[in-house]
Amino acid sequence: MPVRTLLLLRHAEAVAIAPGRSDADRPLTAAGRTRATEVGEVLRSSGTTVDLVLCSPALRTRETVEALQLTAPLVLASAIYNAGSDTIVAAITEAVAEHRAVHGHEPTTLLVVGHAPGVPALAHDLADPATSSLAALNAIERGYPPATLCRLDTEDPWDALDSGRLVAVDNGRS
Repeated sequence: MPVRTLLLLRHAEAVAIAPGRSDADRPLTAAGRTRATEVGEVLRSSGTTVDLVLCSPALRTRETVEALQLTAPLVLASAIYNAGSDTIVAAITEAVAEHRAVHGHEPTTLLVVGHAPGVPALAHDLADPATSSLAALNAIERGYPPATLCRLDTEDPWDALDSGRLVAVDNGRS
């Protein structure tokens, strides 16, 4: 079975909710832009090639993706906004099926850019404690701050995603 890589990224730091601005329209702070750029550099320096990005349509997630400076196709999925882990998995299945129909193959590495609590919940739900890195498990147990990126490797088909080996977590704190 081929190994697939799922990258889960919580959007970078955004401005607080303010009167007259909807939650979906909150932009990144300057620090959030800087951190998102750093995450993009981490991905490139590790040699990770992202094949498909699945992103919430909220402004802060789109700005996070822009700051990553990736060349992968981007799919905006409204289902990811305020979604739980099951909804995110369903959005992954749908995006992969669409990618396969258009490109003739499935992505090997997929990046999901979303929100708390859905993205952290999915990381917890998928991480197999028996095969995952103890340091990575401990990192997500301590929290999942903005711009946290985790990597899960799985042999599950995208349409039957159930578990994976949590390999690494980058939360900008190390």
